Amino acid sequence: MTIKRFAISLVKYSLLGLALLVTVGLSAVTTMRVVLTSQEVVVPSLLGKSMPEAGGLAARHRLLLRLEGRRNDGQVPVDRVVAQEPNPGSTLKSQRSIRVWVSLGPRRLRVPAVEGESLRSGRLTLEQAQIPVGRVVDAFDPLVEEGIILQQHPPAGDTDTLAADGASLLVSRGPLGADYVMPDLIGQAAPEALDRLRSGGLKVTDVHYRSYPGVAPGVVLRQVPPAGHRVSRQLPITLDVSRAE
Repeated sequence: MTIKRFAISLVKYSLLGLALLVTVGLSAVTTMRVVLTSQEVVVPSLLGKSMPEAGGLAARHRLLLRLEGRRNDGQVPVDRVVAQEPNPGSTLKSQRSIRVWVSLGPRRLRVPAVEGESLRSGRLTLEQAQIPVGRVVDAFDPLVEEGIILQQHPPAGDTDTLAADGASLLVSRGPLGADYVMPDLIGQAAPEALDRLRSGGLKVTDVHYRSYPGVAPGVVLRQVPPAGHRVSRQLPITLDVSRAE
């Protein structure tokens, strides 16, 4: 065999060997991918299940179960799974763990007694107990001064039933016939005058805007009833306010 033929043969066999190595490498990669893919399983939903039920279901999917902690939940019964990671429907390698949290049931709150306190004091007491104040309803009471809490819901004590918007309070508006002295609002800025009346519980029924030469807009020109007049919370109040020309 000549040197030329030997060289040609050597090149051919080298190329053949290289092709064989590439084929084997690709086959190995493909096999590895198949094996790795075959180890991935779909995570089942364990929510609402007891720990024994959750453990059995995880095992059937070739997964493990790990308890991470407990938390209060008003919707999920005690000792049932309230949360899990990864989420149901996601994929996870077999023999890996699903982390779960178990319900302690509704959080029981210690509601302080605020009946008989002022509204401001009662709010502060409830907020310090981490109980938000939701509805505040007024009611006339001939025996209780204005601003005192008449009734609370939920009542004082332990409870696991609290409305989504928090506690409700019934607050006294004082006697039905209580009256006040109408303040002098002439010349004041209308927003401040309105705030002053409404903060006192007085009812402003009409605000009329009219032009008045030499007066800046937004100033009270006239009031009914006039200053010094006896008024109650049921008596309607009317204001005339200047406007821009």
